[in-house]
Amino acid sequence: MSDSRLLNLGRARPRRLRFSIDRTRSLIGLVETTLYIIVGVLLVAAGAMILWDTIAGFVAGMRESVAMSDLGLRFLDRVLLLLIVAELLYTLQLVIARGQIAAEPFLFIGIIAAVRRVVVITAEIEHLPQEGRALTNFLLELGLLALLVIAFGIAIYFIRRGAAAERAA
Repeated sequence: MSDSRLLNLGRARPRRLRFSIDRTRSLIGLVETTLYIIVGVLLVAAGAMILWDTIAGFVAGMRESVAMSDLGLRFLDRVLLLLIVAELLYTLQLVIARGQIAAEPFLFIGIIAAVRRVVVITAEIEHLPQEGRALTNFLLELGLLALLVIAFGIAIYFIRRGAAAERAA
């Protein structure tokens, strides 16, 4: 046997052990997209359940003559929760379309969640004592939530500013 033929025999691989990197990447991409679609369907189901609970709770509250302020607060809380689910669906849509996760939608979700919590705890102020540890904790939580919303807003500003600078360059 010639030397060149021996070298080729040493390098040859059986066909069944050979794999394609492109094929493996596309298979992993398909699995990833499938998982995103499943998560999207679950988010839609969660949104539908929240919407159903909101409507049923509102109707039940009207029948039972629940205080309008409590009813309105529950309604607002659920609507903000629906906004969070909608924003998650939008983010998921962007991930599927672009193939990468964007930070900005998550910051908006954080702002909505913080505002939702502010609405809930400010409604509870009537049930708090006018002084003491409970009031201090309440005010601390409000202050931290306000700082969180400001921090999220600043982060969104810098992300948008950086994207505008990239487009300009």
